[in-house]
This record gives sequence, structure tokens and C-alpha cells, in this order.
Amino acid sequence: MTPKLHRWFKLNLGLYALFLLPTVLLLLYAGQSDKSISRHIDAAWQSAFWHFPGLGALASRIVLDVLTALAVAVLGGLFYTSLRQLTEESSQSGESGEIAETQRERSLLIWTAIYGAVLLAVIPFHSSDLYGYINRGFQQSLYHTNPYLTPVAILDHWQQDPVFHAHWIYNPAPYGFFFIQLTAFLTAVADRSFTAAFLMFKGLNWLLLLGCTGLMLSLSHRLNHPRAWLAAACFGLNPLVLLHVMGNGHNDILMVLLLLAALHQLGQDGNRWTALPLLTLSVLVKYASILALPFMLIYLYKQRDYHALRLGGLVSILLVGILVSLYVNFQSPWPWADLMTNAGKAQHSLVDMLSDAIYYPMKWLHLPAKAGAAVALQILKPLFWAGFIAYYAREVWKFSRQSVDFSQVVASTGITLTIMVALISAKFHPWYTVMFLPGLLLMPENSRWRQFGLWFSLFQLAGFTVFQNLPVISPLVLIGIPLWLAFRKRANFLPG
Repeated sequence: MTPKLHRWFKLNLGLYALFLLPTVLLLLYAGQSDKSISRHIDAAWQSAFWHFPGLGALASRIVLDVLTALAVAVLGGLFYTSLRQLTEESSQSGESGEIAETQRERSLLIWTAIYGAVLLAVIPFHSSDLYGYINRGFQQSLYHTNPYLTPVAILDHWQQDPVFHAHWIYNPAPYGFFFIQLTAFLTAVADRSFTAAFLMFKGLNWLLLLGCTGLMLSLSHRLNHPRAWLAAACFGLNPLVLLHVMGNGHNDILMVLLLLAALHQLGQDGNRWTALPLLTLSVLVKYASILALPFMLIYLYKQRDYHALRLGGLVSILLVGILVSLYVNFQSPWPWADLMTNAGKAQHSLVDMLSDAIYYPMKWLHLPAKAGAAVALQILKPLFWAGFIAYYAREVWKFSRQSVDFSQVVASTGITLTIMVALISAKFHPWYTVMFLPGLLLMPENSRWRQFGLWFSLFQLAGFTVFQNLPVISPLVLIGIPLWLAFRKRANFLPG
């Protein structure tokens, strides 16, 4: 890599390090007291906890938001220019092939590890979901309650226990059995220390980030991409991925690692049977990855690998049975209504945009806007899902009728997952991009869907600012413009 690129990477490192300032302030205030750290960690990014000299709380909050937005914007710009420089450098050094490519692969893995390690100690600043994961774990390991049936809010004296935080305290656990069991294990190891649990969840994400980047590199080689390192670089060095996976600690990285591991095993000649159990665990983290199942089953059948189908299917059933037995009591009602209410809440999506487009004009005309928006959602949600189900069924049918290779499994999984999560679901958050981005990046470099993934991840950085909360305009810009940029012509994000 050129000295210029190394300077850019070091500048990135300095910008990521700035996100550690609230951590430093918290440690100076709380010292080594686990209880004090836990009690004040929620406020570490709030002006009530600190303020700039000479400024009040509100002015300090505004200045911090502006500085954060600027830092994220610069990180996005550096990511884009670094990728372009890397690809141009790769095109110009075609003669020494393998040595240069190996050096790039090593460098991107090292920088991904460094960025992730720095962000490991960052206090979540855009989402509090990490505290919800820790809540679910401690209520199992310390209070021996079922997080699907017992909300944290009904535990006696939970407010006095410093391991808990006021996040997801009223609703049942929204995630799969494997992830919820993993939270119990991590918090059991942490004992009664919130700080230890916090660092264990973040440390796990660091390992998962490196694992995903490495798997994408391996899969790119398996798919014979001319620049195998590029897909891994677009993921591991992506500021959206780094800030949400490491900064905010989201669990989407666990779902996607298991999905990538399943695809990796599917593409191997030996131990192919492990693909189905790995996919099962992925589904039991976040359910969206179940979309890959028909494509993987059809591929195994067409490869006549009946051993992998039988053994993999049997192990998958056993895994589901074991995990279900830990949480499901068939004598107790399952909170389906609460789970669906949480999953179907309209936020930051195309469905949300259309309902808001009805709500605000009705409000300005002094009509019953809330009722109108509610009716719109009742129509839009099933309409969107019906369209997706028809599309998905058609894709599975086409897949089953043609001779398929491994690359088609990856592409079909990536595209259908993207359409469901980014375009169909009524609820969308920027960190959901982590779920489908790897599948798009593993498609050929001139693929329009790959271009969409890159543009989309870049635009979703605006989700760290107040722009995300602008009704109608935000989804239109953050989803609509990447679609337009990607599908108006091919390969316009990076040079060939």
C-alpha cells in the first residue's frame, strides 16, 4: 500500500479514537467501581453528565451532535476514497499479482482488527440495544427467569440491581433461542460484574467481526473473484459496520457470521453437512437468515449430497429441540402478540415513509391523521409482505428448475435477504445493513446489487445524525437514492 493510504488509515484510527472520550470521562468520574460505571454509563454521551467549558447542557449537546456528524462524514469520505485508491492501485500493479494481493489481504485484516480493538471500549452512542442483551443475560444467570415470558420490569427490585438498565424492560426477548442462551452464558461468566459483561459482549463482537471479514475473504476466493480482498475490505473497513458492530455492540454480526460460515461449508467438498446446523444457529439469532434455507437445500439435493441433507438435517432438528426445551413451556401461553407488535413497528422504512406521507397532509388539513395512518399501515404491511412472498416463491421455484452452482446460492440469499430487510420490512434501523451487506459484497464486482450495498452502507451513515428522524424525506433519501445510483448504470461506485 502507498504511504498516502497508510496516512488515511491512521487518520481513520484517530477519528475512531475520538469516540473514546466519553469512556475516558466516565472512568475519571466513576473510577474502578463497577456499580458506579454501570449507574452512569447511560449518561456518558449526555450533556447532563458533562458539558463543554463555557457552554450549557443544551449547547454542549448540539456541539457534540455536530462534531459526531462531522466525524462520521469524514470517516465515510475516507472509506470511499480509500477504496477507490486501493482498487486503482490494484489495477495498476497487475504484474506482481499474488504478492501484492496477499499484502492487501493481510493489511485489511490488520486494520480491521485495530479499528475494532479501539472501538471495543466505546460506550454505545446511537443505540442502547447492548444493555438490552445484558439485561436478558443477567435475568437468566442471576434471577433464573425466562426472558420470553418474564419482562425485566416485573422482577423485584430490578432498579436497585446495577447490572440492569432501563432498556427493553417491558417487552419479551425479540431474538432467537441461541442468542438468548449465549447472553446467559456470557453473563454467568461475568458473575455480577456489569463491566465484565459489557467487555465480554464487545470482545465477542470483535472476534465475530474478524471472523466475518476472514470468511468473506475465503468465500471471495472460492467464488473466483479477481480481487478477493475487495469484498472483505468493503465490509471490515466499513465505518457503518465498525460503528454499529463495535461502537454500539449490535448482535447482527453473530447472525451474519453463522450465515457466512454455513455458506462457506456448503461450498466445501468435505464436512458439507455442517452447513445446515450453522444456518440453524444463525436463524436462532435473528430469524431473517431462514431465507437461505430453500436455496441451500435445493443445492445439496442437486449436488446429490444426501448424506449432508440427512446428517445436517438431523443435527439441526436436535439443536432446535434442545434450545426450544430450555425456553418453551407448552403449558404456558407464548407472547406472540407482544413479539409481533415489536417486530412490526413501522420505523425508518419505505412502509413508514408511505404512512407518514398520508399522516402529515391529513394533519395539516385537520383531519384524523392518526386514524388515517393506522389504516394505511393495516393495508401497506400485508400488501408489501404479499408482494415479497410472491417474489420469493418465484425465486425459489426458478432456482429449483435450473442447474445451479454455488455462486447462485450466495447471490439468491443476498438479494432476497436485502429485499426483505431493507425494502419490505416495516421496521428498519441502519445496523440492519450488517445482516445483508456481506451477501451483496460477495456478488460479482459489476453487479448492480453489489453497487447498491456499497451506496446503501455509505448513505446509512446519515442515520447517526438527526436526519434519520425526518419523516418521509429520510427513507426517501437513504433508501431511494442508493437504489437510483446503483441501478441507473453498472459499476459506478468503484473503478474496474
